[in-house]
Amino acid sequence: MLLSILLAAATAPQAAAPVEAPQEINYDQGQLGFAAMQTGRNEEAIRQLESSSAELPNDPARLINLGNAYARMGRMEEARATLRRAVELQEHFDLVLADGRVVDSRRAAIYALDRLNGRQTMQVAGN
Repeated sequence: MLLSILLAAATAPQAAAPVEAPQEINYDQGQLGFAAMQTGRNEEAIRQLESSSAELPNDPARLINLGNAYARMGRMEEARATLRRAVELQEHFDLVLADGRVVDSRRAAIYALDRLNGRQTMQVAGN
């Protein structure tokens, strides 16, 4: 199964407080396609991610999610090209993954690309 690295974190529930929906940290709602990908609406996620390309052309979080969304839709060449672009970016920074782990964006992109290509890699952990 293809790994989906969804780049956001769920807010931590407080005692007796309702659990909030996952959100895109430091991004406008929809810029990373997070909610759409979480609910299997991959075409919608692709539309959101592609429409935010003018504002975030070289954002590794956007590119990783876009690559994963392409892969989920069977658009493998586009997925590989997008993930390679995320790997090759000069800029990289820590990302908060859907499970709450913090990982360097380049490491996350390499891991996603390796998984897409069927290569075994070490767990995406730490920086």
